[in-house]
Amino acid sequence: MGLSARILIGLIAGIATGLFFGELVADLKIVGDVFVKLLQITVLPYIVVSLISGFGRMHMDQARRLAVRGILVLFAIWGLALVIIFVAPLAFPDLDSASFFGSPQAHDLQQPDLFELYLPANIFYSLSNNLVPAVVFFSILVGVALISVEDKSGVLPIFDGLADAMSKINAAIVQLTPYGIFAISAAAAGTMTIEELGRVQVYLVTYVCLALLITFWIFPGLVAAVSGISYREVLRTFRDALVTAFATGNQFVVLPQIAENCKELLRNHQLDSEEARSAVDIIVPVSFNFPSLGKLFVLMFVLFAAWFTDTELSTMDRFALAFNGLFSLFGSINIAVPYLLDSLRIPADMFQLFLVTGIVVGRFGAMLAALHIIVLSVIGTLALCGHVQLRPARLLRYVVISSVALLLLMLALRTYFALFVPEPPPREQVLTDIQLMQKRVPASVSSTLPEASVTQLAGTRLDHILRNGVLQVGYRPNNLPCSFLTPDNDLVGFDVEMAHILAQDLGVELQFLPFEFDSLGRMLSSGQMDMAMSCIASLPDRYGYASFSRPYLDLTLAFIVPDHQRELFSELDLLRERKDLVIAMVSSNYFASRITNLLPAASIVYLEAAEDFFTGGSQGADALLLSAEEGAAYSYRYPRYSVARVGRGSIRLPAAYALPKGDVEMIEFVSNWIELKRKDGTIDSLYDYWMLGGAVQSRKPRWSIIRDVLGWIE
Repeated sequence: MGLSARILIGLIAGIATGLFFGELVADLKIVGDVFVKLLQITVLPYIVVSLISGFGRMHMDQARRLAVRGILVLFAIWGLALVIIFVAPLAFPDLDSASFFGSPQAHDLQQPDLFELYLPANIFYSLSNNLVPAVVFFSILVGVALISVEDKSGVLPIFDGLADAMSKINAAIVQLTPYGIFAISAAAAGTMTIEELGRVQVYLVTYVCLALLITFWIFPGLVAAVSGISYREVLRTFRDALVTAFATGNQFVVLPQIAENCKELLRNHQLDSEEARSAVDIIVPVSFNFPSLGKLFVLMFVLFAAWFTDTELSTMDRFALAFNGLFSLFGSINIAVPYLLDSLRIPADMFQLFLVTGIVVGRFGAMLAALHIIVLSVIGTLALCGHVQLRPARLLRYVVISSVALLLLMLALRTYFALFVPEPPPREQVLTDIQLMQKRVPASVSSTLPEASVTQLAGTRLDHILRNGVLQVGYRPNNLPCSFLTPDNDLVGFDVEMAHILAQDLGVELQFLPFEFDSLGRMLSSGQMDMAMSCIASLPDRYGYASFSRPYLDLTLAFIVPDHQRELFSELDLLRERKDLVIAMVSSNYFASRITNLLPAASIVYLEAAEDFFTGGSQGADALLLSAEEGAAYSYRYPRYSVARVGRGSIRLPAAYALPKGDVEMIEFVSNWIELKRKDGTIDSLYDYWMLGGAVQSRKPRWSIIRDVLGWIE
C-alpha cells in the first residue's frame, strides 16, 4: 500500500477514534507533538546544503540573467499570489468571538530583534534558535560566493551528499506519517467541538476554491496574456504534470516532466533555442528552492488562525506577515507556521489544526507548487530570451476577467459561510453559563447595601471572623471579570473564587456584600465587612480610608474606547492633537495628574462604576481608563468597544485586597495567605480560568460514542 493511502487510513482511523472515545484520547496530542518534532530534525540542515548547492552549481552569466530578469518574474508571481491571499479573508464571515477574555492579555510581549532575525552574526546560534530568515540569508551568501570559485568539484559533491543524507533521514521519518496523523487527528476529533469544526470549513473551502481558480484560470491566463500562446494550449501542455503533482502530493517528482513540457511548448511556437533550453534547465531546478504558490498559501492559514482566535491584525501586522512569511517559507512550513503564529501572538495550538487541515489541502498545495514552477519557467525563459509580449489590451482583458472572477468567488463564499457556518453562542448565554471552578463553602449574596453601622468589635478582626464563623466580603456587582452577577444572579469572578478559597482555609462560611468606593472605608471600620475583594488597585489616595494587603495581581493600564478608535488611543502623539478629549476614571484620582501631563488638553470625569461608561452614564467621555483585564471582559460584553493599552502595555498597577485601616494583624494575615496561594499555583490557575477564557469552556465532556451512545463510561 502506498504512503498516501496509509496516511488517508491513518486520518480516517484517527477521526473515528476521536469520535468514539472523545476526550479520553486527548493525550494522544503528545504523540502528535513528538511526530512534529521528528519532522523538523533535518529541515534547517537541508535548507543550508540545498541552497548552497543550488546556487553554487550556476555560472556567473546565468546568475546575472536570473538576478536581472528571472527574479523580477519571481517577484511578480509572489506579488500576485500575496494579493490573492490577503483578499481571501474578505470571504470570512463576521462572527463574534465566543471567548470570555480576548486577545488583549496583560502579559509582556517581547518584540523580535530584527537584526538577530535576519543577520546571521553567528550561524550556529541562528540554527539552534530556528531563526529561519538568517539561515536562508547565510546559505544564499555562501551559494552565491561559490559561483565565482573555479574548482567546485571538491565542494559541491559534499553538499550534494549531505542533501541526499538529509533526504534519506526525512524519508525514513515520513514513513511514520500515518501514525503521527492518526494521533493528531484522534486528539483533534476527540476534543474539537462541533462549532469549532464548522468554523474550520471556512479555511478548507476557501483554500480549495482559490486553488482551483488559480490553477484553472489566473496563472495559466497570465502565461497566455504575456506569451501570446493560447490559454487552452498552456493548460493542455501542463495538464499531466499538474494531475501527477495532485495525485502524489509531491511537486518534486514532476520537475523533469515540467522541464520537458516547457521545451515542448517553446518548440511548438518556434521559440526554441540553445539559450531557451539552458534557461529552462536552470530555472526549473533552482525554482524549487524558492517559496512556491503552495507554500505561500500557508499565509492564508495564518490569516484564518487570526480570524478563528479573534486576534486583531493591524495593517503593519499584515505587511510583516507578507515580508517575514516570504523569508520563512524558504524553509519548511513545519518551522515557518509556528514562527509566524508566534510573531503575531496567535495561539500556538493552531499549528496542530494546521497539520490536520494540511492532509486535506496538501494535494492542492502540491498542485499549486507545480503550477508555480511552470509559470516561473515559461515566463522566466521568455523574459531571459526577450520574447515576453506586453500588449495593453490583452493584459487589461486578463486583469478584468481575473478581478471579476475573484470578486464573485469571494461573494459566493461569504454567502455560503453566512448560511452554513455555525454562530457562537450569544454573549449573554455565555455569561449565564459561567460558573465558579468550585463552590467550596456555603455563601450568601446580598444585592443591596447594608444599613450603616457603628458596631465596635471585641478583639481583633481575625478573632471576630473565627468566633462568628462568617467571613464578610465586599464586592462590586459589575466588575468583570473579578466579581459580577450573571443573568441568573449568580455571583462569580476571580475574586469571588479567591474569597471562597480564603473562607475554606479559615473554616468559616461566606457572606458577600456590595459596596461603593465612597462608603468602603466606613463599612470596613464599622465591621459591616471584613475585607473588600474586587480587583481594587491599591493607589495612594485610597490609603486615606483603607489599608491594603500585598498585591496579588499586576494589572495593565488601558483605555477602553469605541472599536474604530483603537489605533488612535494606542498612540499618545495622535491623542495630543485632540483638543476636546474627555477621559473617564473610576473613583481614584491617582492617574489624573499623569493623564494631564501626558495629554494636557484632555478633560477628566469620574464615574461611580465602569458599567456607567457603557450604559449611558459616561458624562461625555471618549475613553475609560481601566485595567486591560477588566476592559477586555467589558469589550466582550459590549463588542463595540476595544482595549487600547496605555504606553503599549508598559504601565502596570497593583491589585490588592482592601482591609480595615491600620489593622496590622489582618494586613499581615491576608498578605501571607496571598503569598501561599501564589506559591501553590492557585492564583495562576485562577488567572487562566477567569482572565484567559477558561471560564467559558464547557464543563460538560464533549459528545462521544463511548459515553453518549454506548453508555460505557459516565
